Amino acid sequence: MKVLILTLCLAAAALAQEKYDSVDDNFDISEVLDNERLLNSYAKCLLDKGPCTPEVKKVKDKLPEALQTRCAKCTDKQKQIGKKLAQEVKKKRPDLWKDLVAHYDPQGKYQESFQDYLKP
Repeated sequence: MKVLILTLCLAAAALAQEKYDSVDDNFDISEVLDNERLLNSYAKCLLDKGPCTPEVKKVKDKLPEALQTRCAKCTDKQKQIGKKLAQEVKKKRPDLWKDLVAHYDPQGKYQESFQDYLKP
Protein backbone atom coordinates (compact mmCIF):
# COMPACT_ATOMS: atom_id res chain seq x y z
CA MET A 1 0.00 0.00 0.00
CA LYS A 2 2.85 2.31 0.74
CA VAL A 3 3.62 1.99 -2.91
CA LEU A 4 0.12 2.88 -3.93
CA ILE A 5 0.12 5.93 -1.70
CA LEU A 6 3.45 7.24 -2.90
CA THR A 7 2.66 6.26 -6.44
CA LEU A 8 -0.53 8.29 -6.49
CA CYS A 9 1.33 11.18 -4.90
CA LEU A 10 4.08 11.44 -7.47
CA ALA A 11 3.83 13.14 -10.82
CA ALA A 12 5.99 13.43 -13.93
CA ALA A 13 9.72 12.90 -14.20
CA ALA A 14 12.05 15.38 -12.57
CA LEU A 15 15.74 16.17 -12.38
CA ALA A 16 17.78 15.08 -9.38
CA GLN A 17 17.50 18.28 -7.33
CA GLU A 18 14.00 19.33 -8.42
CA LYS A 19 10.56 18.59 -7.05
CA TYR A 20 8.23 16.31 -8.96
CA ASP A 21 5.91 18.09 -11.35
CA SER A 22 3.06 19.65 -9.40
CA VAL A 23 0.61 19.43 -12.31
CA ASP A 24 -1.31 16.63 -10.55
CA ASP A 25 -1.34 18.23 -7.11
CA ASN A 26 -5.08 18.88 -7.40
CA PHE A 27 -5.79 15.17 -7.74
CA ASP A 28 -9.01 14.22 -5.90
CA ILE A 29 -7.88 11.29 -3.75
CA SER A 30 -11.38 10.80 -2.31
CA GLU A 31 -12.55 9.90 -5.83
CA VAL A 32 -10.16 6.93 -5.80
CA LEU A 33 -10.86 5.93 -2.19
CA ASP A 34 -14.63 6.03 -2.73
CA ASN A 35 -14.53 4.02 -5.96
CA GLU A 36 -13.61 0.37 -5.47
CA ARG A 37 -13.32 -0.27 -9.21
CA LEU A 38 -10.94 2.64 -9.70
CA LEU A 39 -8.85 1.71 -6.65
CA ASN A 40 -8.57 -1.89 -7.87
CA SER A 41 -7.57 -0.71 -11.34
CA TYR A 42 -4.81 1.50 -9.93
CA ALA A 43 -3.64 -1.29 -7.65
CA LYS A 44 -3.43 -3.77 -10.54
CA CYS A 45 -1.26 -1.30 -12.43
CA LEU A 46 1.04 -0.77 -9.46
CA LEU A 47 1.33 -4.53 -8.88
CA ASP A 48 2.10 -5.28 -12.55
CA LYS A 49 -1.16 -7.22 -12.84
CA GLY A 50 -3.02 -4.96 -15.23
CA PRO A 51 -2.79 -2.03 -17.60
CA CYS A 52 -1.86 1.47 -16.44
CA THR A 53 -3.32 4.82 -17.30
CA PRO A 54 -0.68 7.37 -18.31
CA GLU A 55 -1.17 9.22 -15.00
CA VAL A 56 -0.70 6.14 -12.81
CA LYS A 57 2.24 5.00 -14.97
CA LYS A 58 4.03 8.31 -14.23
CA VAL A 59 3.57 7.71 -10.53
CA LYS A 60 4.57 4.06 -10.76
CA ASP A 61 7.79 4.99 -12.55
CA LYS A 62 8.80 7.41 -9.75
CA LEU A 63 7.70 5.26 -6.83
CA PRO A 64 10.98 3.37 -6.26
CA GLU A 65 12.91 6.64 -6.13
CA ALA A 66 10.34 8.20 -3.81
CA LEU A 67 10.65 5.26 -1.43
CA GLN A 68 14.44 5.43 -1.46
CA THR A 69 14.58 9.18 -0.87
CA ARG A 70 11.67 9.45 1.59
CA CYS A 71 9.75 11.41 -1.02
CA ALA A 72 12.39 14.15 -1.08
CA LYS A 73 11.21 15.42 -4.46
CA CYS A 74 7.51 15.32 -3.57
CA THR A 75 5.63 18.57 -3.19
CA ASP A 76 3.85 19.18 0.11
CA LYS A 77 0.53 18.49 -1.60
CA GLN A 78 1.81 15.18 -3.01
CA LYS A 79 2.96 14.16 0.46
CA GLN A 80 -0.45 15.07 1.91
CA ILE A 81 -2.32 13.08 -0.76
CA GLY A 82 0.00 10.10 -0.34
CA LYS A 83 -0.35 10.09 3.41
CA LYS A 84 -4.15 10.15 3.25
CA LEU A 85 -4.21 7.40 0.64
CA ALA A 86 -1.82 5.19 2.57
CA GLN A 87 -3.67 5.59 5.85
CA GLU A 88 -7.03 4.80 4.27
CA VAL A 89 -5.85 1.79 2.26
CA LYS A 90 -3.94 0.40 5.21
CA LYS A 91 -7.04 0.71 7.40
CA LYS A 92 -9.78 -0.30 4.94
CA ARG A 93 -7.94 -2.65 2.55
CA PRO A 94 -5.19 -4.39 4.57
CA ASP A 95 -4.99 -7.14 1.94
CA LEU A 96 -4.13 -4.63 -0.75
CA TRP A 97 -1.71 -2.82 1.55
CA LYS A 98 0.11 -6.10 2.23
CA ASP A 99 0.39 -6.86 -1.50
CA LEU A 100 1.79 -3.41 -2.27
CA VAL A 101 4.33 -3.56 0.54
CA ALA A 102 5.43 -7.04 -0.55
CA HIS A 103 5.81 -5.84 -4.14
CA TYR A 104 7.68 -2.58 -3.49
CA ASP A 105 9.52 -3.33 -0.27
CA PRO A 106 10.06 -7.11 -0.07
CA GLN A 107 13.08 -6.76 2.25
CA GLY A 108 11.37 -4.21 4.51
CA LYS A 109 14.08 -1.58 3.91
CA TYR A 110 11.63 1.30 3.93
CA GLN A 111 9.31 0.29 6.77
CA GLU A 112 10.79 2.56 9.42
CA SER A 113 10.86 5.66 7.23
CA PHE A 114 7.37 4.95 5.96
CA GLN A 115 5.98 4.58 9.47
CA ASP A 116 7.54 7.97 10.30
CA TYR A 117 5.87 9.38 7.19
CA LEU A 118 2.43 8.12 8.29
CA LYS A 119 2.59 9.60 11.78
CA PRO A 120 0.03 12.37 12.36
